[in-house]
Amino acid sequence: MSRTFLFLGVALGAVLATQAMAQTDERAVQRAADAFGMRVGVEQIGLYSETQVRGFNLQDAGNFRLGEAYYVRSANLVDTVLAGVVTRVGINALDSDFAAPSGVVDYRLRSPFEAPTLNMEIARREYGGEFYELGGSTKSADGSLAALAGFQANLFVSSTGVSSRHHRYGTVGEWRFSDTGRVRAFASLADFNLQGVYGISPTAAALPPRLVHPRRYVPSWGDHDGQDLNAGVIASGQLADDLDVTGSVIHSRLDLDKADFALLSVDENGVGRATGVTNRPRDAHSWAGAVGASWRHAPGRRLYAEMRGRRTVNKFSPSVSLDLGPFDQAEGLRPSAQPILTNVPRTQDEIEQFTAGLGYEATFDQLRLKGGVSKTLHERTIAAPGRPAQSASEQPWLYEASAVYAVNPQWTVFASATRGLEESGAAPNNAANANEVLPAAIATQQELGVRGRLSDQLTLIGSLFSIEKSAPGFDTSNVYRLIGTLRHRGVEMSLTGRLTRDLRIVAGAAYLQAERAGEPVDTGVWSKEAVGIPKVQAMTGLTYAVPAVPGLSLDGQVAYYSDRRARSQGSLRTPAFGTMDLGMLYAFRYAGKDMALRARLLNVFDTDVWVASRSELLDRPNRRGARISLTLRY
Repeated sequence: MSRTFLFLGVALGAVLATQAMAQTDERAVQRAADAFGMRVGVEQIGLYSETQVRGFNLQDAGNFRLGEAYYVRSANLVDTVLAGVVTRVGINALDSDFAAPSGVVDYRLRSPFEAPTLNMEIARREYGGEFYELGGSTKSADGSLAALAGFQANLFVSSTGVSSRHHRYGTVGEWRFSDTGRVRAFASLADFNLQGVYGISPTAAALPPRLVHPRRYVPSWGDHDGQDLNAGVIASGQLADDLDVTGSVIHSRLDLDKADFALLSVDENGVGRATGVTNRPRDAHSWAGAVGASWRHAPGRRLYAEMRGRRTVNKFSPSVSLDLGPFDQAEGLRPSAQPILTNVPRTQDEIEQFTAGLGYEATFDQLRLKGGVSKTLHERTIAAPGRPAQSASEQPWLYEASAVYAVNPQWTVFASATRGLEESGAAPNNAANANEVLPAAIATQQELGVRGRLSDQLTLIGSLFSIEKSAPGFDTSNVYRLIGTLRHRGVEMSLTGRLTRDLRIVAGAAYLQAERAGEPVDTGVWSKEAVGIPKVQAMTGLTYAVPAVPGLSLDGQVAYYSDRRARSQGSLRTPAFGTMDLGMLYAFRYAGKDMALRARLLNVFDTDVWVASRSELLDRPNRRGARISLTLRY
């Protein structure tokens, strides 16, 4: 940490004698095109994220794109290969062919042609963490080939005081073999080691007291470590002036060496019992491939088609639970012996899926119509030790349809309907039909919205949406099956652009009615209201370029979340809360190099409340913290 402060101190002294300049802005608040979700590195802005969109997890829907290619994510990508992560919903999701309900998460690859020759960053992160990055790129003399590579070391410290270590490596190569054709290859590797994970489960009709932070709430032997790997090739080009083709093959793999978890069950006094859960090594990997074509046979007319295939395999062994004894939040966990795990046969969960689709898009002056239909062959097989393999297959027809109408040059209205296929998992070990494979669930979405320009530099987007899908649960015979229905209906708004020449805004709000229905609700097992989802959330982000100091800009972000149901049983709720972040960026030149000094203060007012999650566990916002970083680009 002292080295970080010394480095930044020298840089601050040099700033006083340097010339300010414009530099590529890496802040999410500056780059976001709407308020629905944008992440650049560790900076996130928007109503949604890559893990939660409109109250749903897009991992189940498989609605990921990587460099505009079909992508099945088993492991996380490293930021050294990413230009950013964008959540696209509403009208901004209609350009994706064969998208499923809930939206699209678009992982955007860095272009080595646009990357700096040398990139360095050193940072002090919140709570005493440190971050270092080194990267660079090179290009061929004829300008047809380029490559970048980067390394990151993140010595992370959490809000609770638990430390972790992340080493990340990434590379992207690109070959532009014609004016319109290119081939991109990438590889992304991360080695991570965390000191375990914990969760708080409320057992009383009132919330427990605040946690004492920083304090370790995981066993001394707790650990969560492994490796993430992603690699692939993405190609696109033109076979003729009116015919575009694409192809991709992407591999994603997660190897978990250890995955320990501490469940802390406490009452309103913060007293209860602790349970440790430790998992044997497990892995998950997927292969995803796609071939597509788009034929513009006439002006404003496009015929498109795509074939997709995937194979996903998860291998795991039963976890082991052990009683860690009485627990008191004020005292922390008592010492406990590390469990000894023996090797046992693993269960294999395998998914094979093939989809072929055909669609058509036509534009008539102010009206654009688009529709597509696809056939999916989906098969899931679970082979548990000592039991016959269980399989389930589905062959549904899926569709997408949308209409976009430009009322005038400033205002556009749109409507869409989508039908998709999502995973349902398998029955857990405590079910009468343990390990039985559940059929994939059908999800549908209907949406109506508007996009308008309030001025040349200010855009408003609004949507009404309804999403419905089947959900698994236990029936009265303890059989785990598709038994209930989830329906999320809501309205969302986004306002982005410039209020003045120097002041930019990204603001959004959403009202979501997340309800459940079916036998579990009728019998009282489920509450009608979904757990852990706020009805109202809103955010506003501002950036202000200081005219008197070229290169200096200030930014801030405020967010609000309404109260949430904490459990299906009872009436326990977590309160509404808000947070505020403040920051600054100063871009300058020093010794002929482009540099940027970035500082942020997170959770300025140190908001500390319980937050209910969808898993019926309690979480809390990260406590107040500060970040400061220095970046060099050449």
